[in-house]
Formats: sequence, structure tokens, C-alpha cells
Amino acid sequence: MMNKVPVILISGFLGSGKTTLLLRLLAHTRRIPLRPAVLMNEMGEHDVDGAIISEEMPDVSVEGLLEGCICCSKRNELAGALHTLLSQEPDLIFMETTGVANPEQVLEELRSPLLADRLYLVHSISVVDAELFHEYNSRFTADKELVRTLHGQLRTADFIVVNKTDVASSHKVTKVVKSIRKLNDTAKLQTAEYSRVDLEPLLEPVLASVSVAAKPVQVTQPTSAQAQRTDAVAASVPVSSKSIGRPGSISRSTAFKVISTHSHSHNHDANQPHSFSRLESLTLHQYSPQPLEKERLESFLTGLGSSLLRAKGYCVLPHEGTMLLQYSGSHLEWQPTALPVSQGYVTLIGEQLDKASIVDQWEQCFISL
Repeated sequence: MMNKVPVILISGFLGSGKTTLLLRLLAHTRRIPLRPAVLMNEMGEHDVDGAIISEEMPDVSVEGLLEGCICCSKRNELAGALHTLLSQEPDLIFMETTGVANPEQVLEELRSPLLADRLYLVHSISVVDAELFHEYNSRFTADKELVRTLHGQLRTADFIVVNKTDVASSHKVTKVVKSIRKLNDTAKLQTAEYSRVDLEPLLEPVLASVSVAAKPVQVTQPTSAQAQRTDAVAASVPVSSKSIGRPGSISRSTAFKVISTHSHSHNHDANQPHSFSRLESLTLHQYSPQPLEKERLESFLTGLGSSLLRAKGYCVLPHEGTMLLQYSGSHLEWQPTALPVSQGYVTLIGEQLDKASIVDQWEQCFISL
């Protein structure tokens, strides 16, 4: 009988710092060394969180499930993606869900006959934004689906990271921990800045079941710039974009394009937990032959108000060149990148986005450039 491969599931709401924790775990496993593989799930068309792994760690196998959520619209594709990773014979598989995924459904899928004989869960980790935790819970109190999702991310966890304590007051952090303990009083919990937690205990069960010596791995050490970039921001890591062909000629009126829109919806079953069905993603593409002004883009994002929960992507700016954009909870961050990005794009995630208005405002960013 085949040996089962251990799985570590990482969940948490939008912008909490899941990807940075994953990067830390990957770096640690490769130093041991273990051979990890990764399944990344994104609501948008671009794998803006997963491509950094392939860029900095080309020996790590990565499967991406895009434009949907593995707890609902992409659930039927989950087993196939995991079996693709299993064919690479990894020692360990990390799964990072979208920020609106309910891990209760993902865990149920891992127990299905298609996967139960090949995989076993080692840890279910939930990452929480200490600054925004109570704001989100208060804002969405009336939405039972979202509340169920937020609570499900905590109830299913055996390890909880209360992240971004550098931007939250100690009083707020204490209140967050108290609220979490009402939902889950057994999980191990650590407070953290930039997802810095003690990683060794998380990997101890894996080391107990995997013969490390049997699978030596050549670990490529990250460059100094890469190491600094990975350690810089908890929820902001640069990634490469997928190239999209540019039309031969583009008029001023078509200096933008909507690449994709996605709604996080479910076929409701009263006996099953659901995620937040009203959350949507919208990807806008920078088709203008001229760079987009940074100030205009910042005004565009902040002007969308509270309906916008998350934004990320690449923009080609006139003075700074190509920059990675990360927006979460009204916090806007830019990071330089040397990755070749011929055309910028921004993926928006929010509640009941007014797409027509957003597209019009996006077009205005390119007028009179």
C-alpha cells in the first residue's frame, strides 16, 4: 500500500498573511530538507500569490486552481490537482485556500475515497489579521454565510496565527485572542508580526513519518534581495504575472480591459457549510501604451470605498517601473520588482462590486496621460 502524504492546510480571511506564512514554511522544509509541493487557490484569473514560489523556488511543484474557490466552484477539480502533485512524489503538500474559503468543506473533500488513501491532514492553520478581525466580524454580522466562513476558518484550526500585531494595539490583540478562544479553546495560538512563528512544531509530525535521508534535495539559497523581499511584508509578496497578448493597436478609449469577473457562489445545501456568496473578483488590465500614474491608481482604489476588501496585481509606473500592488483593509503597499511584466493588471475582491462603475473609473485613470 502507498505511503500517505501529509498535508498542511492554510486558511484565513483576505489579506491576513497566509502566503507569507507559506513562504516561511517552504523555506524551512527545504532546509531540512524535505521535498514540498503546493496547491494554491485564487479567486482571480492570475495566480498572484503562487507564482512567487515558482520564481524563487523553481524546484517546488505548484498547482494553481484559479477563478474559483476549492470549497465550492473548484471543489470538483481539487482531487485532480492533488493527484497531479502526488505524481511528483512530494514529502509534504501545502494547501493555501482563498481568503473566502470555508476549510470545513475542504477537509471533507480530503476525507473522500478519492483522496483518503493517499493523503492525511497534519495541521489546519488559520491566519487572522489582528487589526481587522473585529471590524470584519462586525461588518458582516448580518450575513450568516460569511460569519459561518470566518468561524469555520477558526473552528477547524489546530494552530492559529494572530498576525499583524505590529499594526494593532495590545488591547486589540488581547480582545482578538479572547474572541478566538470562544470559538476554539484547544488550538495552539501564537501572535506574530509578518507571519513569524515557531515553525519546527508544525513540521514535527511530518518528520516523524517521512524518511528525510531517502529523498535528498538540492536547495537553492535565495539571493539577498529575495530574502529581504520575503521577510518584508506579511501579506505582500511579489509574484510574476502571466503574459497576456497585447492587441496590435489600442485606442485611448480601449486603454483598459476587464479580464475576468467571478462571483463566489454556491449551490446551497442546508446540511453543508457555505462560504461568503456575495464576494466577487474583478480583474482590470493596463492596456495603455503609457505607464499608469501612481497617484491616479491610488485614488482609484481608495475611491471604491468599503466595497473593496482586497486588491493585488502589477502596475507599470512612469518613474518606478513595474511595481507590485497590495491593498488590504485600506492599507496600500507598493513593492518594486525586477520581474518582466509587459502589461499591468489589478485584481479586485470585494462585496457586491459595481462593475460598470468600476470599469468607468478605471478608464478615467488613462485619460490625458
